[in-house]
Amino acid sequence: MRQLTDALDGQPLERALRARCTGDVERSFALRCVVLTRGDDGAAHQILVSAEDVTERARREVELQRSEALFHAFLEHMPAMMFAKDPDSRYVVLNAQFERFMGMEPGSGAGMRDHDMLPDDIVAQVKAADDAVRNTGVATAFEESVPHPTEGIKQFHSVKFPVRGPGLPEGTVGGAAIDITAIKRAEAERQEAQLAVIAAQQAIIRELATPLLPIADGVLVMPLIGTLDPERASRIIETLLSGVGAHQATIAIIDITGVRSVDAQVAGVLMQAARAVRLLGARVVLTGIQPAIARMLIDIGVDLQGLVTEATLRSGIDYALRTRERRGGSISG
Repeated sequence: MRQLTDALDGQPLERALRARCTGDVERSFALRCVVLTRGDDGAAHQILVSAEDVTERARREVELQRSEALFHAFLEHMPAMMFAKDPDSRYVVLNAQFERFMGMEPGSGAGMRDHDMLPDDIVAQVKAADDAVRNTGVATAFEESVPHPTEGIKQFHSVKFPVRGPGLPEGTVGGAAIDITAIKRAEAERQEAQLAVIAAQQAIIRELATPLLPIADGVLVMPLIGTLDPERASRIIETLLSGVGAHQATIAIIDITGVRSVDAQVAGVLMQAARAVRLLGARVVLTGIQPAIARMLIDIGVDLQGLVTEATLRSGIDYALRTRERRGGSISG
């Protein structure tokens, strides 16, 4: 009552009241008291009291406060850069992560535009993405590059979307951007490592496809299996010449027992290999020619002059060892 005594005449005194009503339901009321008349001692004699049930309004205010608390918690602690811009591309909301990335003082970003923080070419890209959202009204996700003030270009996965609601002008755009620079770098390193593994595997396959085995001083054997395409035939010449030089070989045996077919082009390559090896002072012995391949070589008129042929790899090795012993490890044309 002291507040009513001290209150000026006609001045309302407002108070909140919580009361338990019928059905044991607690409700909230807003009381409004106004002194109408006073006695000679100044005490209030007549008081007008009104009570408004504000239970729903109080509940909505609590929900609003709860929503705002949650919003600010997410806004400030999410690792993503989060923001909203008005139709003039002026930032109306941006979080602490955004300000830290841009090197700004906390709370200083509101009201700024992209051209206040970014190069012109990046501003044009950002505006194009904003306008696309404004024109289509559809959220969009994309990757973009943004310069960091001190750490160079950063890669971001960004999402932009229209923001609509009471008090928000048409054309307001919201967004979030997650720094994926480390992820992209790791991905590039994985791809580089994968390419290196593939290259190593291909080198092993090439080596297995054209194996060269030293079986005695001055004698090499290259057993071939499968199909001899032009690319593989070229590798045979390269490997053969390299091996003859490295091992100072005098005889190189090429065994084609496991070869399915030989066409004119491949046969020509084998003959080139024989001639190239002879230039190094060695000789090629061709073993394992199947009947079908022999007929094909005759039909296409392959000149086998200067090329030693043996029916089997074993006979070819015997020939090479006999020749080496007979000529003291040196073979001439």
